[in-house]
Amino acid sequence: MIFMNVDLKKTSGQTKVSVDKNAKFFLNEYQRYKDNVGSIDTYSSISSALSGELGGIDLLLDIGNGGVFDYDTSSIREIVGLDLFLNDLPQEIKIPPNVRMVQGSALEIPKSLNNFDGVVMVMLIHHLVGNTVFDCLENVKKTISEAFRVLRPGGKLVIMESCVPEWFFQFEKIVFKPASFIIEKSIKHPATLQYPSYYLLELIKDVGFINAECRNISLGKYVLQFGVKVPTWLTPVQPVLFMAQRPY
Repeated sequence: MIFMNVDLKKTSGQTKVSVDKNAKFFLNEYQRYKDNVGSIDTYSSISSALSGELGGIDLLLDIGNGGVFDYDTSSIREIVGLDLFLNDLPQEIKIPPNVRMVQGSALEIPKSLNNFDGVVMVMLIHHLVGNTVFDCLENVKKTISEAFRVLRPGGKLVIMESCVPEWFFQFEKIVFKPASFIIEKSIKHPATLQYPSYYLLELIKDVGFINAECRNISLGKYVLQFGVKVPTWLTPVQPVLFMAQRPY
C-alpha cells in the first residue's frame, strides 16, 4: 500500500464536523461496512453493475474509496484510490496489488493525478455535506467538475449513488439544518443529503460530460441507511448508476 500525503487543511466546502464524523465513522465501522457490502442483497446488484461498467478500464481513479472496493478490481489494469483518511486506515486492510492509495480530497484532487481512462465514485456524493443546502450542492458540482478535469479526453465517468424522489429531496432541504444538528449530536453516522437522480444527471451534463445516462439498480430486501441495515420498504432510497463521457 502506497500513501501519498497532500495538504488537507483545505477540505473545500465540507464542514469540519462532516469531515471529522465521516472519518471517525468509516474508520471505526470499516469492517462492519465491508461485511455489509459483501452480504446485503442490494449491494450484490450494485457490485455487479459497477463491475460491468468498469471492466477493461486501463487506468481508474476511485474517488472516496476508503479501502473498500465495490467492484471486481482484477479486470482493471491500474487503480488509484483517493480518500481523505488513508493515513488512519487499519494496517491489516488488504489492498489489491494493482491499487495505489493516495490521500486527498474529492473536492480538490491532487494536481499530480490526471489523464485517467475512468473515474468512479461509489456512494460518495451524499456525504459531501456543507453548512447549508447550497453548500452541499456546490460540493457536488465541484466534485463532478474535478472528475471531468482529471479524465483524459474520451474518458468515462461512473457514479453509483443513493438517490431519493423529488418529494423527499424537498423535505430534506427544509429540515437540513435542524436535522444535521440533531444527527451531529446524537448518532455516530455523519449527516447526509441525498438527491433525485434527474438532478445529478443534469449536473453531470452541465459540467460538460456527454452521453450521460442513468439507470436504477435492483433493490433487494435490505439496504444500509445511516450505517444500519433496514428493509428497503422502509426507505425511499434508490441506488442509481450514472455513466457519462468526457468529450474528445
